[in-house]
Amino acid sequence: MRTLTLGLAAGLYSSFSAAALQPVSEAPLAVKTAVSCQHNKDNSLDCVTSKQFTILHPSGREQLSRIDFTYPAEDRLRVEQAEVIQPNGKVIKLGKSQIETRAAPNPDAGVSRDMQTWMAFPELSVGSTVSYRIKTHSVAQPLVRQLRYQLDLGPQKAREDSFNFELQSTRPLIWRGMMLDDYAVDASADRKRIKVSLRRPRYLNYINEWNNSALREWPQLVIATSDQPQDHFGAHARRYNEILAAPLPPAAAAVVAANQGKPAAEQAAAFMQHINRNYRYLNDTRLAERGLVPFTLAEIEKHGYGDCKDLSTLLTAMLRRAGVAAEPALIYRGKFAPPLLLPGVGAPNHMIVRADIAGQTWWLDPTNPFFQPGRIMSDLQDRWAFIIGKDGVVSQTQVPMEAARTDLNIKRENALKADGSADVRADIELANSTLIDTILQDRYQGVSATDQSLCNRLSGQPEDCKVQRDKTSFMVPSSYPLRMSVRDPRMLEKISGLFLYDSHFKGVWDSFDNYKRNGNLADVYLGDASAMQSDVLLKGAKAIQPAFECKVSSPWYEVDAKQQQTAAGIRVQYRISNKVRWLSHAEINSPAFAKLIDDARACVSQIRQIVKL
Repeated sequence: MRTLTLGLAAGLYSSFSAAALQPVSEAPLAVKTAVSCQHNKDNSLDCVTSKQFTILHPSGREQLSRIDFTYPAEDRLRVEQAEVIQPNGKVIKLGKSQIETRAAPNPDAGVSRDMQTWMAFPELSVGSTVSYRIKTHSVAQPLVRQLRYQLDLGPQKAREDSFNFELQSTRPLIWRGMMLDDYAVDASADRKRIKVSLRRPRYLNYINEWNNSALREWPQLVIATSDQPQDHFGAHARRYNEILAAPLPPAAAAVVAANQGKPAAEQAAAFMQHINRNYRYLNDTRLAERGLVPFTLAEIEKHGYGDCKDLSTLLTAMLRRAGVAAEPALIYRGKFAPPLLLPGVGAPNHMIVRADIAGQTWWLDPTNPFFQPGRIMSDLQDRWAFIIGKDGVVSQTQVPMEAARTDLNIKRENALKADGSADVRADIELANSTLIDTILQDRYQGVSATDQSLCNRLSGQPEDCKVQRDKTSFMVPSSYPLRMSVRDPRMLEKISGLFLYDSHFKGVWDSFDNYKRNGNLADVYLGDASAMQSDVLLKGAKAIQPAFECKVSSPWYEVDAKQQQTAAGIRVQYRISNKVRWLSHAEINSPAFAKLIDDARACVSQIRQIVKL
């Protein structure tokens, strides 16, 4: 069942992307919450929700000026009470003109029948109290027989003064939670009622974190009527297999026939290209709320579009007709998957295909505008997934993390001039995630924008930059070569007749020191496990410091640096490899990571040096 979406004008709930604790004195709002829900025999849900906000700072006014509720057209929402109480005790009840229900805006990549009820609160000031009570009825999604209800109790831009939640059901309930020290959870003896209450007021909001950081765990509680994937998704599995058993529509059948007898990898690539070329991603719920149920194969081909479940179902059918073992897979797409406390609808947010290609497991996402054979995409690695088997059995598995590979290999010659400038020539090979980023930038921003970005990465002040490279396409090759030339007017900094060369390789290690100094709390996302290596010739330069070679190893990073004098100039070789996708807050603050920072900085700092021409 889709849950009600609450939207406030300036965003009350944090997106779990930032973290240094904000003082409670800066909380813009205080909130009291009471929710009472009844889970019914038909798997529908009736809830009464009461909230009371008190504005503590001027920024709280903007967050409460309008409150939106978005919900499926099949559901019902009624505002039973809404008012503003001024600091002087004046009560302003919202009239009909201040509460309106209308069709919700369509999502970016879809058309929907969702409805939206909004409330506009007048005459707000610091000290005002906004309160409302709503009653909702949520119907079960098609084929959903079990309840899964999730309470996310993470950061928000409001001080919680009280929180009381109650869920009753006609069936026994199971609950799982994490990080619930601030909450009391009580289950009745017959397990048909669960209460959650805040033990004491709290304020949990985070500020000034890195853009590539996130809280991967937060206070949450999940309630369900079963902890078995089969109970939650078994009816869907039967419907999927009915759809997959139907004949392929004409265009898909023609592509399968045209590739008959080819190796499975070539067939998979051809089918992915067919879907990318002939279908666009679009979630269509105009006729009815489909939940996890796809269109039929014939409907998908007729429409010429589909969402993840539609396109994955079509791809599965094509692979099976070609003799390739393939199954739809429910998964959580993103930089990370939240912990799976209990299975059920609402845990996964995406569908892909698991296929057996020449004895290897491929995880195929037909919604992407690119395809790299055999590689698991960044937003699907290292997480749980539910496989819908051909036999109707739904099983849980783990999608692995890709091993580190070289994503960026640079060989450059810096022909140094007496004024410290340099003519730079570079041969570069891109691969994997770095190449995919380039393909996406070409697609959405244009080749000229991508070339400009490449020039800025090769030189801090690029002049007369030229990029020679082939056109990128849907298919991602194992490596992608390009050649660049640029004039760098400040390759070296002149100091008392000598010159300073700085590679800026130590910046990453300084940033981790700043992370600890600022008291950051979030985990840091590094991207795919990968390596970057650089081989630079400072042509015409003579080293003052002796040759060196250093290596640093840790569970998180590998760093290698080497410098030697050659007849042509100074040759500097550098390689850095991140062996993990994420660094946890605890890891960054560990003594072992502190040693890594010191050792790696000491190693790469030797590259920054005074040279002669």
